[in-house]
Parts: sequence; structure tokens; C-alpha cells
Amino acid sequence: MEIHWRNMEEIEAAQRETVERRLLALADGHTDLIDLRIAAKPNNHHRHGAQEVHITCQARGKELVATRTGADLGQALHDAVDAFVNEVRRLRDRRSDHRSA
Repeated sequence: MEIHWRNMEEIEAAQRETVERRLLALADGHTDLIDLRIAAKPNNHHRHGAQEVHITCQARGKELVATRTGADLGQALHDAVDAFVNEVRRLRDRRSDHRSA
């Protein structure tokens, strides 16, 4: 799995490495996650926070998407990764349910 970062210069190297380790561990032993993109952009909607992180991933015939906003980019990234992990788990659960049926 390849991870591509866009507009994430504000994120410290240590936090980026932590996120990459978490995502690579999610892919370990699986071949379903192919190409993952993490992008940030300002969010002008004051109620949702000032930063938005958008994660998209090609996953063997599906596209997984997780988007979260936060007051700062680090929090938005953390929340988006959590949401993405949940999406991957749901996808894998659905696939295993179909195989066992």
C-alpha cells in the first residue's frame, strides 16, 4: 500500500510516522488496501472546525472515504484516521460475512 500526503506540512514528522505505522499495520497481512491519499484543506464552516482531513483509499473494487474536521490539523488527522480504520473494519467484516454464507 502506498500512502500519499497532500497539504500536510503542518504535521510534525513524529505524528506523520505514527499515522503511517498505524495505517501500514492495518494493511499488514492483507492485500485489499492499494493506494491511500491523505489531504488537508481549510474548512470555513466555523461550527465544524478550521481544518479538514480527507482520506481516500482504493480497496479492491471499492473506494473508502473518511473525512473529519477539527480545530487544528493534528486533531482532524487523528479523527480521520480513526474513522478510516472503522471503515476498513466494516469492509472486511462484510467481505467475511459474504464468504461464510
